Amino acid sequence: MLERPQHDPERSRDDPPLSAMDRKITDSRAATRLLLLAGGAALLVAVGAYVTGAFESHQTASLSQDRISISTARTAPFVERIPLSGRVVPRTSVFIDVVDGGQVTAVYVEAGAMVTEGQALLEMKNTLLQLDVIGREAQLTEQINDLSATRLAFEQDRLLHVREIIEIDHAIGVASRGLARLEPLLSGGSAAQAEFADLEAELAYRRELKAAILEAQTVDEDFRRTQIDSLQKAITAMTRNLSIARENLANLVIVAPIAGQLSLLDAHVGETRTPGQRIGRIDELGAFKVAARIDEFYLPRVSQGQRASVEIAGAKHALELTKVYPDVRDGGFEVELSFVGETPEGIRRGQTVRPRLTIASDSDALMVESGPFYADTGGTWAFVVDADGESAERRAIRFGRTNGDGIEVLEGLGEGESILTSSYREFLEAERIEIPGQPR
Repeated sequence: MLERPQHDPERSRDDPPLSAMDRKITDSRAATRLLLLAGGAALLVAVGAYVTGAFESHQTASLSQDRISISTARTAPFVERIPLSGRVVPRTSVFIDVVDGGQVTAVYVEAGAMVTEGQALLEMKNTLLQLDVIGREAQLTEQINDLSATRLAFEQDRLLHVREIIEIDHAIGVASRGLARLEPLLSGGSAAQAEFADLEAELAYRRELKAAILEAQTVDEDFRRTQIDSLQKAITAMTRNLSIARENLANLVIVAPIAGQLSLLDAHVGETRTPGQRIGRIDELGAFKVAARIDEFYLPRVSQGQRASVEIAGAKHALELTKVYPDVRDGGFEVELSFVGETPEGIRRGQTVRPRLTIASDSDALMVESGPFYADTGGTWAFVVDADGESAERRAIRFGRTNGDGIEVLEGLGEGESILTSSYREFLEAERIEIPGQPR
């Protein structure tokens, strides 16, 4: 039987029929087309696999166990601490000021020397002050002399009154005895009566005179006592003023108020210093405190008695806030902290320390330990360790307050979940971290 020619849809009815050779060529082209399609598909699969592998390689990092640190989220009291920058200063510093001005005549020690309490540091001269003391001494001597003279006059007047009273009492006695003798003779004649009347008049006069003298004596004694009291008060006041003047004169020799190091002495022979001028400072030895500066934002939350801690030479020491200076300058204010217990050994004046002040501890929070990751991520995400402990996935987490020891977790992490707290600097773009050998 003759084969019926196959219909080629690409040919029209007007085209001549195909020969056997034409049909072979057409079959070869179809096969080639199929091969090309299969090759292209394979190429696409290969490229996709390569891209997928590269993407997965870029998104996944491997980290050895010895380079990681892990923290598990736990609920605990949140203790808020303020990191401070402080400096070690002497616990007691006594400033030396000039009480009364004068000219420096001698300087006995130099700045930086160790001094004992009461040791003379320098001496000054003040002629006006010396003359003032001399004048006050003369006035006091005059007042004392006036008091002595007044007392002498009072004693003399008292003795005079006593003498007058004795004489009047004698006259009264004589008159009384005369009247007693004349009284029996009154009936004998007029002469006796006249003498009796004279004696009566004399007796009445003497008695009136005595009353007047006694009254005068009382008035005179009261006046003298008042005068003596005034003089004594004046002498007391002048003695006190003279004592102060003498102290000021003695202050021309300036001495060390405490034992310690004379850290400042600004005085030279021949210079004139005015009253109240500061010329020196003595620092107590072996006793220190910490002076620190705090941002003004914390002023309402800082008060005396709050505790702080500081690490010095590898050991932690407790501090207590003892003074707050509320004057805000350049966006901050000053505080002083004293060591609780003994002062740490080996610290020196001017040494910089980094105490942390506790300002609140009244609430619980979900906490994780602090670490380099927080600075690397800006506190917006972290790698959360899977349950098997062999990998960690990138996860968005919202963190809150920090206190130097830990970070508060607000969202994105549950109780008991763990995160990597080591540095993320080398794999910030990774989505997953493999942790080979990490125990489950």
